[in-house]
Amino acid sequence: MTRWLRWMLSLVPRREAAGPRLVVVRHHRIYPDGARPLYRVGVSESVFGAQLDLLVRVGLAPLTVEDGLAWLRGARGGLRVAMSFDDGYADNVRVGLPLLERHRARATFYLTAGLMEERVAPWWDRLAHRVERAGVTTLDWMLEGRHLHAPLGDERSRRAAMVALLPAFRAVPEVQQRRLHELAERLRSQGEPPCELATWDEARALVASAMEVGAHTLSHPHLSRLSPERQEAEIAGSIDRIENRLGTRPRGMAYPGGDYDAASVAACANHGLRYAVTTRRGDVHPGSAPFELPRRALSDGACLDPFGRFSERMTRAEIAGAFDHLRRAAEVAS
Repeated sequence: MTRWLRWMLSLVPRREAAGPRLVVVRHHRIYPDGARPLYRVGVSESVFGAQLDLLVRVGLAPLTVEDGLAWLRGARGGLRVAMSFDDGYADNVRVGLPLLERHRARATFYLTAGLMEERVAPWWDRLAHRVERAGVTTLDWMLEGRHLHAPLGDERSRRAAMVALLPAFRAVPEVQQRRLHELAERLRSQGEPPCELATWDEARALVASAMEVGAHTLSHPHLSRLSPERQEAEIAGSIDRIENRLGTRPRGMAYPGGDYDAASVAACANHGLRYAVTTRRGDVHPGSAPFELPRRALSDGACLDPFGRFSERMTRAEIAGAFDHLRRAAEVAS
């Protein structure tokens, strides 16, 4: 969906939904303004600050997800916004936390506990590192019976190659690791990227500032590709590791990549979690399934008008879910 179309649709008056509702905003990284990473999974610092400015000014200072759910249980009407961050990147603490504190806002941070402990970069950062540092100008790779041909000679072509490669790495960890190794050989790329996730010392600052810390598995696998037993180990291991390192036991979970199945839901309930969030778009209502809660992404592209300026009107329309049905239709069509 083009930015111009969303900008025009944001002019259309919207009716306020009946009953109480909670919007959970989904973020990952916070980038310096002007940063152009090969694989972008986050929001720029200035846009995040503008989001907080707007939310505070209209009386919607962000809550933690747990506090938002507690409000929802007793509410008869109205809207609240909860803020969430997936993965546990260090920029969440170094950049995001001071901005939240300055606005007297709060958020929930879902930590990939095993990768933080082992100081290993997430698989998508390792994939981007290989593409970015390729020692060849073209990738030719026969993968699952499909020939992948991707030029790599400039930034635009490398971005296109990254998009083409991503689906092949949504696999069980063993296959994922084997493909990362094979790709490094084919691209003649050297070394591994540094782990940019927070250290445990940095994560303790979140707890000290009364932010909520949640689970995000140990290694960020695609849970539905794993057996129920392996899912239990990933989820329970993440909960226990966070409690051991930070002294607080998570009550919530974010499914990595929004991928989950019935076994994932059962594992969350079996290990004492109160809720889990997905990547599906929508509002949380009093009757929402506690282990399948929707969220809304609020990236730069969602908040900037066609001229690249922060748009309060477009941001409020995104929070209201004005474009949810159009985004779902675009996903089905693709």
